[in-house]
Amino acid sequence: MKKKILSLALALALCLGLTIPAFAAETYTENWNDVGYDITCSARVEGTTVYISYTGSGELDSGTYDMGMMVFDTAASQSATVPFEELKVFSISIGQGLTVLDEFKEAWNDFANSYGFSVSFNDSTTPTQPEQPQQPAAETIAAPTNDKLEVNGAAVDPTVYKIGESNYFKIRDVAALLNGTEKQFAVGYDGALSSVTATTGQGYDKQSGDLAGAATGGDQEAAVSNDTVYVDGQKVGAEVYKINGSNYFKLRDLGKALNFYVGWSADRGMYIETNKPYSE
Repeated sequence: MKKKILSLALALALCLGLTIPAFAAETYTENWNDVGYDITCSARVEGTTVYISYTGSGELDSGTYDMGMMVFDTAASQSATVPFEELKVFSISIGQGLTVLDEFKEAWNDFANSYGFSVSFNDSTTPTQPEQPQQPAAETIAAPTNDKLEVNGAAVDPTVYKIGESNYFKIRDVAALLNGTEKQFAVGYDGALSSVTATTGQGYDKQSGDLAGAATGGDQEAAVSNDTVYVDGQKVGAEVYKINGSNYFKLRDLGKALNFYVGWSADRGMYIETNKPYSE
């Protein structure tokens, strides 16, 4: 593997805890037409996620990892600033026509492990996104339910609807229930992307409509939601219904995406345990 290069400016920022600039999209291209190598790399930051994308044709190896870091360094010269420690995820997108070598992913993983990031890859040859669930019917009936739920042994009372044989919960109710635990997360909404966002490790500010208890008013119409869901900048697969203007999720889909344990027993009903990871 080629030696990885991290710029002096970035290294100093890491070592001294300085802030580094946020950036708009920056690009860098290398063309070696004689060997069919024509790769462009671009970078941008959104919230706590750095998005790096490679397009063109050729092989991605540790040298093109260096190209990605070069673009990151170039982009970091922009004027707006964001603390480096707030950046959590490198999301690596790889276009069609590129061959991904193991050393390329090893280089990015080594960087992430060294500096406390997580890294994800989304490419046509080795996709890492969760398999999308089968889409439910476009419209159906959501029935109020009083099925029990416990969080760490304590009974709680969120708003729950049953659709088919599954219970669906508001993500904000779950965020309110897990706030202050090791699995806490913040919830937001990105209108430009039409996406619900969840950021793990951050506290949640409870809102007036949260944990309102059992639903009232009888059966409601449930429509498949067009909103996508991102956790720490990573798009996840989930069945989502819109009921009375709010998105409702299967508890297990949320548990899988946010890595908290979801169980069921005849005496306890559904329960969440935050000291355990998600398990099928």
